[in-house]
Amino acid sequence: MGKISKILLPTMYVGIISVMIISVVLVLSGIQTFLNETPAYQYTLDNVFEGNVMPVVKQEPTYESIIKPYLTDNVKVGRYFYDFESDEKKQEESLILYGDTYMQNTGVDYVCKDKYDVVAVLAGEVVSIEDSEIYGKILTIKHNDNLKTVYSNITSVLVSVGYYAHQGEIIASSQKSKLDNNDDYMLHFEVYYKDNPIDPEGIYTLSVSEFQ
Repeated sequence: MGKISKILLPTMYVGIISVMIISVVLVLSGIQTFLNETPAYQYTLDNVFEGNVMPVVKQEPTYESIIKPYLTDNVKVGRYFYDFESDEKKQEESLILYGDTYMQNTGVDYVCKDKYDVVAVLAGEVVSIEDSEIYGKILTIKHNDNLKTVYSNITSVLVSVGYYAHQGEIIASSQKSKLDNNDDYMLHFEVYYKDNPIDPEGIYTLSVSEFQ
């Protein structure tokens, strides 16, 4: 019996080890076959978005285009900016008569039969609100170191000095003018570039970057 045990046990161990080796070989063989038959999928994000990725481009800052100081379509020009280079007739139409004195118009007078809202043509800080014998309330907005706009002959002012007005924001209303013998509501609008008056009618659709 002892001799049989000595022969049987080693034989069993050898058989068990052989079975384990054969099982491992079969498993590895099956895995290799699966890998060989499976399509070569690509799982990285680089390949998922390949061909659809837009390059990152550094965007230049955008600037606001200058808008008109009113929103209604019924407003028209009542008196143009006095241009030294324009014809004599237009220069005469650009003169302001106050009492016995003629003055050159340093802005544009926008008139309408009805009262209308006055808006900021660009974003900027309200730097002054003053009273004038000729133009009533005068409101000035500074847009940068070189550009400012002035809104005169206004009423119902909605902002105060130090307030930052956004482009298109309503800041006041037009009112009837003391300069003209009619019932029109008027806004006297001026634009100053480096402290020199320029024609407002020539700046609309331009960007503030052009007045740096």
